[in-house]
Amino acid sequence: MSLFFNKPPSFNKTEIKKIVYDLFGLSVDVKNLDSDRDQNFHLNTISNEEFVLKIYNSNESEDIINLQTNVLNHFQQNDCELITSPTIINTNDCKNLGKVEKNNIEYFLRLVSFTKGRQLKDIEEKSISFYELGRFIGILNKVLDTFSDPNAKRKFPWDVGNIDFLRKRFNIINDKKKRDIISYFINQYNKNILPNNKLLRKSIIHNDCNDHNIIVDKDNKIFGIIDFGDMVYTYTAAEPAVAIAYAVLGRGNPVKIAGEILKGYCQTNFLSNDELKSIIYFTCIRLCISVTMSEYRSKLFPNNTYLMVSNLDAWEFLTAMYKENLAAWSGEMVKYVK
Repeated sequence: MSLFFNKPPSFNKTEIKKIVYDLFGLSVDVKNLDSDRDQNFHLNTISNEEFVLKIYNSNESEDIINLQTNVLNHFQQNDCELITSPTIINTNDCKNLGKVEKNNIEYFLRLVSFTKGRQLKDIEEKSISFYELGRFIGILNKVLDTFSDPNAKRKFPWDVGNIDFLRKRFNIINDKKKRDIISYFINQYNKNILPNNKLLRKSIIHNDCNDHNIIVDKDNKIFGIIDFGDMVYTYTAAEPAVAIAYAVLGRGNPVKIAGEILKGYCQTNFLSNDELKSIIYFTCIRLCISVTMSEYRSKLFPNNTYLMVSNLDAWEFLTAMYKENLAAWSGEMVKYVK
């Protein structure tokens, strides 16, 4: 069964306390964290140490779990002072992964340090510098440029470079008008991305720089990145495009937000004119994947409200962009940055 069609783990807080004590020797208070396909917990010790425990979906590939191990180690080994990322905490027997069983199902789990700060989603828009967000993502991609792992080359539904999932599943959406909108963006992708494939660089990217995964300090300065679970080898331009996809939701003036993110990105990294032109198509396709995945998984797991967290805003943006001239938008991004 596919990872995305499989039920997430369902450990309770009492079970988690015992697991953490048995595997890590820590006595902790436990708080549930939002999650899609895995199960995450915020842990506090009596001495105010904070950790995050991730219990992986039982269908998660061990190769992909190891990919995440390797990238977290890469950030620590390269002393990335401009980017804070979680540090792996080994088990009592010095392993970077643990295993636990429930109802005859085995799960991998990982303990990491808690990145102290606030999620970008909790910051008022007037206090957010989208230019600085772009700069941060540009630096993030520079670090990832020095990272290599063959497991990042995978077929993954959240990859805008491979939209097979979207093509096959968007008909699950009942509303014909919404299906027509997604079909339109797929056609735009076919016309504007696929013919230019050789002009668009590929690399390993984080692939989920949304406002839940970006951490800011008390002065609202961006410094941290979490959740490397969606990493993939794909179009380099997809990284800022994904960030834009979530940054514009529920906000006015998307041209300025997108332009500021791209201008900041190009201050610390590089995007060619062809890559800048591709951004709006990747942004819209990512949101098409998001609403399709939300619809699909919410039918499978109706009690997980996190699955629909950005659905309404995503449809609002897609509906607005459906009425826009994407080629003009594309050219506007080049002008804004250059």
